[in-house]
Amino acid sequence: MTPQTLRDLLTRYQNGEATDDERKQVEAWYDTLDGDEEPALAASDKRAFIDQYWQQLAPQIAQTPTIRRMPMAFYRLTAAAVVLLCVGLGWYFLMNRSSQSDSDKLAAQSGQSQLIDKTNESGKPLQVALSDGSTITLQSGGRVQYPARFAGNRREVHLVGEAFFEVAKNPESPFLVYANGMVTKVLGTSFTIVAHAGKPTAEVVVRTGRVAVYRQTDNQTTTSDVILKPNEKATFFRADSRIVKSLADHPVVLRPEAIKTHFVFDDTPIARVFRELDDVYGVTISFDEQALVNCTLTANLAHQSLQAQLDMICLSIGATYQTNGTHIRISGRGCL
Repeated sequence: MTPQTLRDLLTRYQNGEATDDERKQVEAWYDTLDGDEEPALAASDKRAFIDQYWQQLAPQIAQTPTIRRMPMAFYRLTAAAVVLLCVGLGWYFLMNRSSQSDSDKLAAQSGQSQLIDKTNESGKPLQVALSDGSTITLQSGGRVQYPARFAGNRREVHLVGEAFFEVAKNPESPFLVYANGMVTKVLGTSFTIVAHAGKPTAEVVVRTGRVAVYRQTDNQTTTSDVILKPNEKATFFRADSRIVKSLADHPVVLRPEAIKTHFVFDDTPIARVFRELDDVYGVTISFDEQALVNCTLTANLAHQSLQAQLDMICLSIGATYQTNGTHIRISGRGCL
């Protein structure tokens, strides 16, 4: 319940205009307060709220005829209502102050008096240019906060939602993205972060370069966890502050020119096929080379995803594969 809604409800109760359900709601609140200590608020917060809102509430209380007819009970109830109002306003104030804390800290750390706060409401990806030459492709519904100009030895951005980052290299000034309790630190690379508000997980998927992924603590310090290279993903589980490293859901070809020169095989030894996949995707594929020494592949695997390519290869040689973290393991009896 917002402070305005609470105040309107109390006013209707005082004026005898509340419905039966509303009256029961106010009286239930009052009963829960009876005999309890007043909820703790900072003295300065109490004074600020009472000074601001008492002038609006007091005239309504003083002018209500019903108060004169039952002074003791109603004044007691009115006092409790004022406490509830102050507590409600205190909660509202503290929540707003908390929601602004990240922005205030980022502004202080970056040496800026103001931050740019941008939300993508266009329904399509939005390109955001930063002062250092880095770019952010912000997906629809996403929000980023960043300084108009980076200062000091850190470049810091806050993200809610999904975005693809292409970071300009600057070894003297690391680039940090804060997203849903997770921190991604880079010097210059490209990667995607998915960190929707209220979701139990956040993800980082690296396209090029290397990034470090950390858990963010309450005091804004970080604890190092994992280093990611291209086509690797880190998933941060907020419930137990755990980061799990794995292969990207959709690994991409790291060398586009390889599409024209790779993936077309003609009676090619299977060991060579797997090594080409290693090279093109930057992944680790292990297998028993001796067991598969007689296996060859004739196929055109161009324009297929890595998963589809592995499915076709394993089907043709009677093998299977499993992904464990960032490692792919091929198992098979071999070929005659």
